[in-house]
This record gives sequence, C-alpha cells and structure tokens, in this order.
Amino acid sequence: MRPQVRPIQGRRSTALPLLCAIAGLLAAAALLGACGQQEAASPSPSASASTAASPGALTAAEQDWLAQKGTLQIGAFSDYPPFGFADESGQAVGIAVDYWNLVAERLGVQVAFTPVLFADQLEGLKQGRFDSLQGIFPLPEREQWFAFTRAYYMIDTRIYVDAAHTASTTLKSLKGLKVAVVDGDSGQQLADDAGLSTLVVKSYPEAVKAVASGAAQATILDELVADYYINELKVSKKVKAVGKPVASGEMTMPVRKEDTLLLGILNKGIEMVGDSEFEGIYEKWMGQS
Repeated sequence: MRPQVRPIQGRRSTALPLLCAIAGLLAAAALLGACGQQEAASPSPSASASTAASPGALTAAEQDWLAQKGTLQIGAFSDYPPFGFADESGQAVGIAVDYWNLVAERLGVQVAFTPVLFADQLEGLKQGRFDSLQGIFPLPEREQWFAFTRAYYMIDTRIYVDAAHTASTTLKSLKGLKVAVVDGDSGQQLADDAGLSTLVVKSYPEAVKAVASGAAQATILDELVADYYINELKVSKKVKAVGKPVASGEMTMPVRKEDTLLLGILNKGIEMVGDSEFEGIYEKWMGQS
C-alpha cells in the first residue's frame, strides 16, 4: 500500500504577477507617449542598469555565507526507506537525497550526506557536526534546539499491531501492550504522551521485527517506512496497520536555532523547487499507483 504523495510546496501568490502586468501596461503607455514628443529624456545610467530581483534570489550576505561555507553537511537517514537510507555501498540515497540535491543545485551549493541512526542525526545537529538534516517533524519538544524551514512533505504516522491485537486501533487502546518505538522518533513522543509502555529500539526495521517476533505487540511508525519494511521483511501476515493515522507530520529541514541565515537560505531553496519536480522524485522511488 503506497500512501498518496503530498508535497507541501506553497503556491506562489498571484498578486505579484498581476501587479507586474499592470506595471507593464503603464510602462508601455508611457513609452508610446514619449515617442510622440519632439525630445525624449534619456534614462540615467543607474535606472537603465537596475533590474528586479527574481523570486527567492539570495541576498549578498547569503551568497557570501554559502561561499565561505563551501559544503553543507547533512545528517542523513540510514534506515528510513524509501525516504532516506544507505545503499549497499553505504551511500545515502532516497527521496530526500534527490530532493536535497535539487535544492542545493538551485542554491548553487554543495551538500555532503552522512547516513546515521536517527538519534545520532539529532545529536549531530545539536553539536554542530551537521548543518541540517534530511527531514524531521517540527515537534514542540525539538524547538528548544532547532528552527525549522517551511514543510516540503507530509507523512502519516500509524499504529501497527500483531495479528492478535487488530482491535487495538487507537493510542488509548494500546495501554497494557508493549509498544516498540524508535529512539528519538515522533512515534516515541506519541507513545510517551499517551502513557504507553514502550520498548525503545535504535532503528526502524528493529521496531517492525519486534512486533513480528512477539517482543512487542505494537509499534507506532510513519506509514511510508513501516510499509516498506513490512514488505521487505515479508511479515505482512504478522504486522498489520490498524485504524486511522494517529498523526500527520510535516517534513522540514532543521537548523540550529542560531543559524537564522541558513534557515532563510533553505526556505528560498525549497521555494525554487516546484510541486511537479518533487512528484517526479517521489514517483522515481515509489512507482506509479
């Protein structure tokens, strides 16, 4: 089962094109009027050289910052396919890698990915080893350390249970069960907030394996990655999605709270990539419905 792609690329306002069109008509009228006069005033050098900045254009300060930085270090998922994972050679691949590369291309900057477990991504960003991460949800608990770009992708989070507990379709109904959660993941926060008994594991496949083996009776995972591992591990008869999504998370590019200049740069980069471009990346990894 493939969740529907839901990129969150804000639509550009139609007000600016309309104003530009009106301005263009007024300028044309002024030009025609000037042609009818005996003498036309010559434009000043500064006026003829000036041009309007393109939407999302980087400021001089932002360009200087990127030039001095050289390469952005990005903490990448090692086990979150197809959004982000390490291939057989250890290289970061997936939807997020392709998207980040496109954003970096538009910004004119190099990016380097380091695939690590999710908890290590968060810690690496806190400590300054990474400039940003492939994508995380802007949870309130993370706001003390990070600032977040605009969202670029929406992912549903769901409950997955073993075959004996398919009636447990809500967070409340999971009380009394052992729930596998990934360290640092939003599913862990949901379980903690609901007062559930948890089995904390380091990776996403471990959470699915815990339910399949009976070490846990349920897990709370993002639908995209859970469905991938259920199929990959061939445990669809043992681990099943139940109920409606318990949360929907917006993927953002986080930075340390003090890195306000980088935050603005990344927001402009996201704006430079259109919906259709993101959907093309998604279809590359997920295939047609």
